[in-house]
Amino acid sequence: MQELRLKIGKMTCTNCSNAIERVCKKIDGVSDVSVSYVNSSGIFLVENLKLKDKISQKIKELGFEILEEENLEIDEKKRVLKLKINLFLSIVLSLVIMYFEMFVKSENSKSLQMFLAFFAIFYCGRGFFYHALAGLRYKNLDMNTLVSLGALSSFVYSVFVYFGFFAREEHLYFSGGAMIISFVLLGKFLEERIQFKALKYQRKLEKIDTKKVKILDKDGNIKESSSAFVKAGDILLLDEGENVSVDGVILEGKAELDLSFLNGEFLPILKQAGDEILAGSFIISGNLKIKASKKAMDSTLEQLKDLVFKAGSIKTPLSNLANKISAYFVAMIIILACCVFIFWSIKENLSIAFLHSCAVLLISCPCALGLATPIVLTRAFEKAAKNFILIQNPAALENLSQIQCVVFDKTGTLTENNLSVFKHNLAQKDFEKLAHIESFSPHPIAQAIFKASHLEKKPLQAEIQTLVGKGLIYKEQEDIFLVGNEEFLKENEIPFESVKEFLNQYENEAPIQVYFAKNQKCLGGVALSNALKNGAKELIQNLKKENIQSIILSGDNLKSVQKTALELGIDEFYASLKPEEKFEFIRAKEKEEKVLFVGDGINDAIAMNLASASMSFAQASELAKKTGDFILIREDLSAIVMCFELSKRIKTLIKFNLFWAFIYNICCIPIAAGILPFIVLSPHIAALAMCFSSLAVVLNSLRKI
Repeated sequence: MQELRLKIGKMTCTNCSNAIERVCKKIDGVSDVSVSYVNSSGIFLVENLKLKDKISQKIKELGFEILEEENLEIDEKKRVLKLKINLFLSIVLSLVIMYFEMFVKSENSKSLQMFLAFFAIFYCGRGFFYHALAGLRYKNLDMNTLVSLGALSSFVYSVFVYFGFFAREEHLYFSGGAMIISFVLLGKFLEERIQFKALKYQRKLEKIDTKKVKILDKDGNIKESSSAFVKAGDILLLDEGENVSVDGVILEGKAELDLSFLNGEFLPILKQAGDEILAGSFIISGNLKIKASKKAMDSTLEQLKDLVFKAGSIKTPLSNLANKISAYFVAMIIILACCVFIFWSIKENLSIAFLHSCAVLLISCPCALGLATPIVLTRAFEKAAKNFILIQNPAALENLSQIQCVVFDKTGTLTENNLSVFKHNLAQKDFEKLAHIESFSPHPIAQAIFKASHLEKKPLQAEIQTLVGKGLIYKEQEDIFLVGNEEFLKENEIPFESVKEFLNQYENEAPIQVYFAKNQKCLGGVALSNALKNGAKELIQNLKKENIQSIILSGDNLKSVQKTALELGIDEFYASLKPEEKFEFIRAKEKEEKVLFVGDGINDAIAMNLASASMSFAQASELAKKTGDFILIREDLSAIVMCFELSKRIKTLIKFNLFWAFIYNICCIPIAAGILPFIVLSPHIAALAMCFSSLAVVLNSLRKI
């Protein structure tokens, strides 16, 4: 399956995006669709990208349009301008119609009212009718259907009265029909303006220009290239006034950087040789030579763009509930409006029946339900990104608020990745051989040993096999080398007692132990030490305050894990675990309570995938990063506390939005139907009340997160 992304224009509410989803899912070769009204975007999981034309055609048939990325902002401005013009015209026409209705009583006045109302309803409100008719073709009922029916019924009813079809009725509702369009357009205009504010961060990311780079080749020549072709290891030259196009490490130079795209801070940050640098950073002053640590397309900036693009499209459990209700809501309202009309036409007269049935149609728009989640999630992504957190799975934000237990890996998670060699009893030649073998492993232990050797990285001459959670086997000609933990040597029946005795002397200061063997003989061992990560103690204390249990699951030896657990005050810990043992532990734990797994290694990936929520780090293995629901860009564990706080906050906002939308409709629909004899809602007042419901949800979503 491949992912197709499209920018979609002319969507007026979340029901429009739901309509596109329902229609496009029926296309052969399309397995899944997620469309966001908030982001004006759609993500389609397709068998072949050639389906783009077919999908685009279906979207156009529904009354929407496909936009080019570079024209998106221009289209947004045109749409708002068009909306403003239609709104202005409809308000002016509504006021003129009202004037003639109230103060000029004549046949000419009625004729003029009908003519102006026709223009106000069918020209200024043409978008509602166009989308309603296109939706009916695919059996899709939405807000446009209700607004169109309400405005059309008021106009048709008034025309019948004008031509004398209803002998006893004299009151015309031409002004009411025009005002329906005016009030709905007013609500849409305000909604669009607020929505643009919510998407300010996304547009800021999209404007960062990182398309061109200067690459320094091996011969010292400088060539200009597209950033899309930058790969790990390339040397880039950056000047004042340029945006950094790739994540990397500064080799030479010093510069002040603007990182506001990520952290929201306007004050520049000084970076110099040895510091890491992120794509999207803007060089305010200075010049830099950097070494790319990954492809430009894999940079933090591109991940941010990707995740923010998806923010409003990905459905969470709460938004799925709202969408299921909205799917049947409009049909139920139309049936209810018909019942109300029949009831009041029998009980009173056609005029009263029209008032109540039209009010029911207009007051019960499902837009508020659809808007309850996407804007909140979009803002949550912005808040998280500014705190150096990437949210890969929005649904995990809801799960996080229910977490009762946090399970941690140890090395690289609770303790620093940058281990250091404390002691070893290997001959220099053997230590260098060990370092050479370890040089191609991304594991923190391997990297620490290689770093301590001060050797240059050279290609290995023979076969190497990695055994996750144990070590590795390296075969070179007739020699077989084993690097790993105590259990690994036991499995291979290699005696190591004397080496263990040496390493145990330093177990308090350096509890991490690595053994090196050649041809069934243990050559020696290495003792490594590492410190706790920044914020680890504070994190465990915060979790205890929230009555959340902390557990360590580690593949390291018992003494190393025990030392870390004692330092942090964690009572439950397990050592020397294999990946499958971590998996079984999480599976059993998940039966009792919701679990968050925090890890960074390949051996953590299967356990992370099983947990209710998972977190990893920007420096973690690629598999762990792909599996993690949250990626922490900084190695600061206090960000986990921030994730918990963000989860509670956005869940509160979403629940409030849904509660408001449900309660509003539950209370207002009976009033519109005439259940209270002393309150009669005219259609245009009902339309205004409907707009108020959606605006209240949008404004609540923009509260500080």
